[in-house]
Amino acid sequence: MVPSVPTLRQFLLSPAAFFEERPPAETLPIAAGIVVLFAVSLVVSLVLIGSMLAGAVDATVTMDNPDRPPGPICDHHEGASDSILSENCDEPETIERDAGALVQEAIHDYLWIALIGPFVLWLGGGVVLYAAGRLAGGTPSFTGTLALAGWAALPELFRLAVGVVAIRVALSSLTITDLDKAADALEAAMAPIDPVLLVASLVTVAWQWHVLTGGLSREAALSRRAAAVAAGVPLALYALVTVA
Repeated sequence: MVPSVPTLRQFLLSPAAFFEERPPAETLPIAAGIVVLFAVSLVVSLVLIGSMLAGAVDATVTMDNPDRPPGPICDHHEGASDSILSENCDEPETIERDAGALVQEAIHDYLWIALIGPFVLWLGGGVVLYAAGRLAGGTPSFTGTLALAGWAALPELFRLAVGVVAIRVALSSLTITDLDKAADALEAAMAPIDPVLLVASLVTVAWQWHVLTGGLSREAALSRRAAAVAAGVPLALYALVTVA
């Protein structure tokens, strides 16, 4: 069941009241849907960023021709046109490839990580929240903490959207023609948006803490202060990794 606008408003303003009326474990299907949405959005975002980077690169790369057999094979069977091993030896040894296309292909190779990663983090987050709630003296259920970890993916959609828009702006006027200086050019282009990305990350973490504190206080029967500490410690460690 998709939450209504008033329900989402309650979730944003008062997660404790939201989860008081809806025990976290009962919202697991919705939380799972949020994680799926985040995983798909992450994959789409990487595809978009790959396209942006490809468009910013105006250069070619000389590389070995994959359609031509290795040099030693062609050298050994030179002149033996009837040998199957010498097939395609008349192809050029090297070819020119668009560097932007190569960058895009390299990013596409990691799309599977973007698709699986959110689910791994979701499971890990559920385990950490369950352990934190128990250590704080609460009585959480694993199903409930897993649901809370799924709801924490909702703020990540905000961070992802800000990141994609900021990168689009940063790369809009960038043209890389010298691949040897590509890293420096990209770093210089990204520098102005670093503060924006940092603020987005801090807002995301604060929002997650707000959600998890309210949800864990209900799920684990903890005081708000105890829930804030239980959720805040692992979240702070996560923030150090993502913000750094």
